[in-house]
Amino acid sequence: MNTYINHYSIIGRERRRAAMPITRVLLKQNYAAWELLFFALAAFCLSARAGADDSHSPLPVKVGEFEQQVHTAYTEADGLPSNDVHAIAQDGDGAIVVRTASGLAKFADGGWTKEEDSSAFSNTDWQTANWFPGLAQFVGNESAIREAAQHEGEYAVAAENGLFIGDGEHWTMALPHQGAIRWAPTDVRAAGYDGQGRLWFACPQGVGFRESANAWRLFTGADGLPFNDFTCMATGPKGVWFGTTNGAIRYVDGDFEFRQGRRWLLDNYVRGVVVDADGGAWFATSAGVSRIEFRPTTLADKATYFAEQIDKYHRRTRLGYVNPATLSTPGDKSTSVPEATDNDGHFGGLYLGAASLGYAATKREKLREDAVRAFEALAFLSKVTEGGTHPAPKGFIARAVAPTGEPNPNELEDAEYNQRRQKNDALWKLIEPRWPIDETGEWYWKCDSSSDELDGYYFGFGIYYDRVCKTEGEKDAVREVVRRITDHIIEHDYSLVDHDGKPTRWAHFSPDDLNRNSHWWVERGLNSSSILTYLTVAHHITGDQKYRDIFMTLATDEGYAMNLMTQPKVVLAPGAFGQADDNMAFMNYYHLVRYESDPKLLNMFQNAMYYHWRVEKYERNPFFNFVYAACNFGKSRIDQWGETDLSPYGPWLEDSIDTLKRYPLDLVDWPVSNAHRIDMAPLGDHTRDPGGGHLGAGHRNDGYVYRIDENHSIYWGDDPWALTHKADGTRLREGVSYLLAYYLGVVHGYIAG
Repeated sequence: MNTYINHYSIIGRERRRAAMPITRVLLKQNYAAWELLFFALAAFCLSARAGADDSHSPLPVKVGEFEQQVHTAYTEADGLPSNDVHAIAQDGDGAIVVRTASGLAKFADGGWTKEEDSSAFSNTDWQTANWFPGLAQFVGNESAIREAAQHEGEYAVAAENGLFIGDGEHWTMALPHQGAIRWAPTDVRAAGYDGQGRLWFACPQGVGFRESANAWRLFTGADGLPFNDFTCMATGPKGVWFGTTNGAIRYVDGDFEFRQGRRWLLDNYVRGVVVDADGGAWFATSAGVSRIEFRPTTLADKATYFAEQIDKYHRRTRLGYVNPATLSTPGDKSTSVPEATDNDGHFGGLYLGAASLGYAATKREKLREDAVRAFEALAFLSKVTEGGTHPAPKGFIARAVAPTGEPNPNELEDAEYNQRRQKNDALWKLIEPRWPIDETGEWYWKCDSSSDELDGYYFGFGIYYDRVCKTEGEKDAVREVVRRITDHIIEHDYSLVDHDGKPTRWAHFSPDDLNRNSHWWVERGLNSSSILTYLTVAHHITGDQKYRDIFMTLATDEGYAMNLMTQPKVVLAPGAFGQADDNMAFMNYYHLVRYESDPKLLNMFQNAMYYHWRVEKYERNPFFNFVYAACNFGKSRIDQWGETDLSPYGPWLEDSIDTLKRYPLDLVDWPVSNAHRIDMAPLGDHTRDPGGGHLGAGHRNDGYVYRIDENHSIYWGDDPWALTHKADGTRLREGVSYLLAYYLGVVHGYIAG
């Protein structure tokens, strides 16, 4: 049985107003003559048109093997005497031993066995230690000592009133300093030596390590330290781990990583941590033991893994729609049931693009079969709407379909549902039934389709046609579907018209709406790019000149090219709304720019993309980065101010690869929060809606979003600036976003396949 859930947050829309600066330029020259000269120069500067099979690439980067962090959870079901784990340690053989509310247990041969006693928890009586009497004058009593460590005859003691270093007889209070900065640590929670013999400490002021006798490295939130309410610390061959009251921290090679939320920890309050010989970290929590280990893998291996997971958990109906899945037991993938979403067409287009690029990159027949199946599933959404009790005009596309043998989705999306939605959106479409039955009686199909679906369709169709279709029969099948949908839009005043004879809520592309109706000011730029993209793809695939003629009318006479150029994003600032719209914009750019041959329009589209990408690069989004590079690498723009290099700049390629490497294997939708981090800067209120939409959004001190393995965001249309994400582990996402970005990077020559 499939479940039916509306995911408005996935392809959500927000509203706000932005003031756009206007620069007036007085040109004394004859405008027509100047324009002719300008575009002649632009045409000279721009490289030849980027055709469907072009690859604008530097030498590809060979990523090779790397270590993927993986979390394994251990509970009573795995042999622990109790989930309430008080402490964790290693015995003399290096085995992991825990003390729980119901006794001791030891990890061996992949499982836990109860222990009666263990030397791992032999208590140290500080007052009877031969070095304690000399220290007592500083710390007072043994209860003030949090931890002690020893290295080559030196002792380090973390205590309530400071960090003390001595030889067992003589003691001094450490006053770490770095340049002009000097600390007098108090409430020191942990101390220890790493494999290089460096002394580390952790306290509310921050963490630090001793580089030499008189030199220290000190870290606070300004230096990237994520949090400072420490509970414990452990060193190992792959860095230093810190436990805190709200997450775990790893330091390695000058960088801090934060592990918070059920993706990484059974509970965020870390009671203890040890590091095994392989560098894996083991955490004691009130909900069991969490283990984070390092497994060797490659980007290609991850692509194979996500493809296998899709086949196993995410295919819905006999047509194979790829969707998120509902888990009846949190985190248990064996209980998964694929969902019917509001945006099957959108997600289907992304998957079609990913499978098609995957085939182009690998030539694996399985990926070709996946692409063909995805195309046929999308094509069906444009035909199932014809006929039945509530037929829609030819070419209308369904949001989703569901077998009629399953629960009637209209019982959830009825008149009361419509009225409830209209309270928050005065333009919400009142239509019943929202899920008509097709003429065969086999399918419910969801109406009120949006531009989101169309963006996905045309994105996937273009890539499939270019990268997979070989025979004229295969190409004709694409031409027929593209022509049917595009003609519907044109014949209905540039909109999708539903079974009630009226336009849907979101699929409005006419000049009267986008240029002359203030209700559509937010969508003006994006929907202009959308309809231009649909017409561009239709012309590219069918060769029918009528689509190009209509394209030119909208782009030039109706100003759609300028709409896109001046408003690629309502607020042109990092973190500005809306993230789903950014994703769709870059989907559109991919074909709109690469298929365009007119120098004037190409220059405008590339310029719009340039200014859009400049604010998106802070998201380290490999899909955005690779789309931008595929369109603008090696290109330039000449205007009255001179020449601008449009190539991507900065660490875009390194960021893209790092995001793909960090992309988590666990795609269960777990809660996560970065709101308490001390390395966070809040997002400015000018970026979100006036109602306070910026609250709860932020970024690292360097202006970039938190990395993908520290964030909830794993879809490229998610909001990576959001600091908190509420979830309960009952939803399993699919790895299409990874596949799409990875194969795009391979096909265009940025990553070695």
